[in-house]
Amino acid sequence: MVTRDSKAVSPSPEKFPSAAPFWRVGMVLLVCAALFAGCAAGDPKLAEALENIQNPDEAFRLNGLNTLSSMGEKAKPHANKVAALLKDTSPNARTLAVTLLGIWKHSSPEVVQELSAMATDDQDANARESALRTLSMLGANDEFAKVVKGILAGDDADLKSKTLVMIVESGKESVTAVKAELEAIAGGSDKGLAAEAKIAL
Repeated sequence: MVTRDSKAVSPSPEKFPSAAPFWRVGMVLLVCAALFAGCAAGDPKLAEALENIQNPDEAFRLNGLNTLSSMGEKAKPHANKVAALLKDTSPNARTLAVTLLGIWKHSSPEVVQELSAMATDDQDANARESALRTLSMLGANDEFAKVVKGILAGDDADLKSKTLVMIVESGKESVTAVKAELEAIAGGSDKGLAAEAKIAL
């Protein structure tokens, strides 16, 4: 007669790991998934970048923006903090912030208004151009057309030329919105601008 060693077949309950720690970890993960923006602060790289963009030193702010840009969608929930840099004293920081908001398609009414103001009045050419291009990227067609009309009515030939290229890139709706202005330039005395306006038309 063969007898079984009950200890070999049925290990005692003490030898099974407790499920409690796994349950707790699972709950933490669920909470983090639900509250991503809050838990993102637990990412040291992200936390450092968010701290850097508020640093008085321009180099830190630029470094923070570059880091956020490299993180892609993971940093997108913090777009409002980046939007605050649209009024930064550094033109480089303003331009980077504009670019990042465009990539994230962050088009809140406040951001669109700030981009419109930048595209109209910013003292830095790169910041102005970036703001105008981002308005088009975000589909803010009314604001884009309003700024474009102001530029085309102005005296800055170089900015007009760059704007005409943007109109072509932005599509038919933008061309239609500024058709009268384009036709006026196409019939004007500046042959270079006239040629570009005709291309846009």
